[in-house]
Order: sequence, then C-alpha cells, then structure tokens
Amino acid sequence: MAEKNGDGPKKDKKFDPDERFRYIGFEVESGKLGEHFKSDAEKESWIKRVLAKREKGSKLREETSFDKPRVASYEKIVLTITSVILIASLFMPWFSGYKEYEVKAVVAAPAPVEEVLTDSAGVALTTDSAGIELAVDSAVVAVEVLEAETETDVLATIKGSAEEAGETGDESFEAEMTAPVTDDEGFASISGAIKRTEYRKEYYSSSAIGGFGMLGMVFSSGIILKLTGVLFIIYVLLCLGMAGMTLYALYGVKGDEDTMALKLKDLMKFGWIPLGIWFGCFVLSVFGASYSFDTTDMLKQLGTSYGIGTYLGLLGYGFYISLGCFIMNAVKGVEI
Repeated sequence: MAEKNGDGPKKDKKFDPDERFRYIGFEVESGKLGEHFKSDAEKESWIKRVLAKREKGSKLREETSFDKPRVASYEKIVLTITSVILIASLFMPWFSGYKEYEVKAVVAAPAPVEEVLTDSAGVALTTDSAGIELAVDSAVVAVEVLEAETETDVLATIKGSAEEAGETGDESFEAEMTAPVTDDEGFASISGAIKRTEYRKEYYSSSAIGGFGMLGMVFSSGIILKLTGVLFIIYVLLCLGMAGMTLYALYGVKGDEDTMALKLKDLMKFGWIPLGIWFGCFVLSVFGASYSFDTTDMLKQLGTSYGIGTYLGLLGYGFYISLGCFIMNAVKGVEI
C-alpha cells in the first residue's frame, strides 16, 4: 500500500482583521528597522501636527493626488477654446477647389521678314498688345527661314523664336503665316501672327453651412455619395452638439469638481466618432461612384467620377481644424 503523502493541500490560514493594524518595525520584525525619528523632539513635532490635523477633521496628507482637481483650470480654458472653434469652424472653408479655363489671345502680327536674302537684314518680331518684345537674332531667323523647305517648317521657326522670347507660365503658342510674297525687286517677305493660349485658375471655397446647398446633387447620385452625405450631416451636428454640451459641462453642471469631471469624461469619449466618420468616408471613396450631374464647368477636383482624389482634394482647412478639436477633447477624456 502506498504511503500517504504528507505534502497534501494546506488549509488557508484564517484572516485576522487585527493583522492590518500591525506595522513593520513595531509588532512585525520589531527592532530591526532602527529609529524612525532622529530625536524625541522631532517625534513630538510630528505627533502635534497629526493631532492638529485630526482636530480640523482632515484625514489626508498635506500633498496627495486626491486634492488635485481632475480638470485643471488651464485645461478648462483649452476645452472652452476648442468648443468655440468647433462652432466657428462651420463658417470656415470646409471645401475648396479651382476652375480652370483657357484665355486665347492673338498677338499682333509681327513685322514682315524683309530682305531675307541680304546678309545683314534685320528681322524684329514685336507684339504690341501683349507688351512682349520677341527679340530674335535677325541672321539666325533669316537663315532658318531660307533653309525651311515647307510652310510647316517656317511656322515652326517663327513659333520657336516666339516661345524662347515670350513664353511664361501655363501658356502655349501657335504660329500662323501667310504665303511668301515676292516684290518687284525679287525680295521675299513673310508675315504671320502668333496665337497665345493661357490657362488660368479661379479658386472657390465653401463653408460647412454652404455645403448643405450641394446635398441635392449628392443625394441624387449613387449609394456611395448618399452615405457620404449622411455622414457629413452627422459630422456637422456633432460640431454643434459637442461644443454646446462641453460648455454646459464646464460651466452649467451643478456639483463639485468630481461631478463635473465625470460628466466631461462621459461626453469626451464621443469625440472619437468624427475621426471615425472621416475614416469611413475615406473608405467609401475607395469604392468610387459616378455623378448624376455634369461636372464639365465645375471644380477641377471633382473630375469625371468620385474617388479618393476627389475626397481628399475637396476638403479644406476648416474641416481639419474641427477634426483636430475633436481629437484634443477625446484625448483629454481618456486622461480624466
């Protein structure tokens, strides 16, 4: 028969409530920690301080985290500012973009290329309307024109000279010429004109309030744009609701500091919802959508269909300011 093992489970020692009043250095391991006070006078001074605190009804130490407010005064100021900015951001540019259009101008016809058969004949191409002097080396142009075998080559020569002298920015030049004319003395002259096309941009922006005017076109499009429009409305309502409720929690809630702090903590956790809305709209833009309206004469950022580029390209600084305020408030809610 196997011997019984004496190392069986031991019974738990019954807890003695008086044990919590026994302190190390006194009843437990007494005498091993040495004297706590440097002198009897110091001991008496500490005893008097403790008795004085008891007479006042204070049960805590002089400095403890329980005495520190959960929401400091400077944090109240920051939360107030972010709440006010949330409301003000609704009137800032939430959406921005530009329209691009062409401006075509016909530059005054340059002076004819006269006496191109001479050695030192001067050729000056000037544009009175544009105010750009197309100063071209006479000998170079004369030789290039003489060497050109076709009318297209002559046009390229005039166009190239004009571009080198006068092209700036988003501009393009198109040269036209007349057929060479020979006078009675056998000299040929060429006249022409240079058409200049300039691409200009006009920038536009719209606030969150103004964005409601575009919801009709948004809701008339596909399901992706409809969902984006609904999320946009929720985001705007959160700007108003969160700002108003935060100000009320800071200055309207009755009670002590802890009551106000707990109210703020419950409220600030909703600050992560706008960040989720932004990310949700980003995910929706990945799938893309087609428009139910013509975007030819509208903002360049709209393109021909809705996508990531449209979503990120249209959002202005007003939207990102509001998003930053939401995140700041949410982070503070975690700290409380």
